[in-house]
Amino acid sequence: MMKRKICLVLTLALVITALSACGRTGGGQAAGGSSGQPQTEAQAETKKVRGIINRLDDYLVLLTDQGECQVMDYGEGVSADGLAEGDSVEITYTGELGVDGATPVITAISKVK
Repeated sequence: MMKRKICLVLTLALVITALSACGRTGGGQAAGGSSGQPQTEAQAETKKVRGIINRLDDYLVLLTDQGECQVMDYGEGVSADGLAEGDSVEITYTGELGVDGATPVITAISKVK
């Protein structure tokens, strides 16, 4: 009986949290994004970073020019074919570097000399 009450309370808390997050307006939109449509990956702000590939797997670990290690996921259609650990690269990505729980997504990667 007590387990059911706890489950019910947790479920209600989850629903209230989800509804309050869905009810927010204007959050996370870019300056020109007032159309009310959610942003697609192509519309998201992209940034660039240079560094050396430290590890290649189903993710990439980059040692940036600033000396920081960054774990990044590959975006749709992006691969590291032709690249090897130790290569200097320039990466275009979406998301934020150095934010716990948020892995940046690579949208383009190219080798630099």
